[in-house]
Amino acid sequence: METVYYTPIDDEVITSTLERMTSQTFKLLPMREEEQDWIKPLATLSLELLGLHALFPENPSLFSAVCKMEGMRELGNTMDFMTYRRTIFEVCGLLGKAKENFS
Repeated sequence: METVYYTPIDDEVITSTLERMTSQTFKLLPMREEEQDWIKPLATLSLELLGLHALFPENPSLFSAVCKMEGMRELGNTMDFMTYRRTIFEVCGLLGKAKENFS
């Protein structure tokens, strides 16, 4: 797969990055339950995902995942836990869909 800069990147590198990001996103669930800082790791993931989307803008699932993450970050702890939980699962699903597009 080529980036917007016409630099080839092995699809396996991209898919392993998305698998890592999915795992890190899922780990946000217990972080909030245990009242740990989950917003800072979410912001880091969102930033990385936004960069990935900038390199591969033809993958709409990346953009949708970034939008959901930014919404979660904006709402912070005011978001009720069930909505937070559902959104985490939706983001993980979008990352899985993005990964399929690179496979």
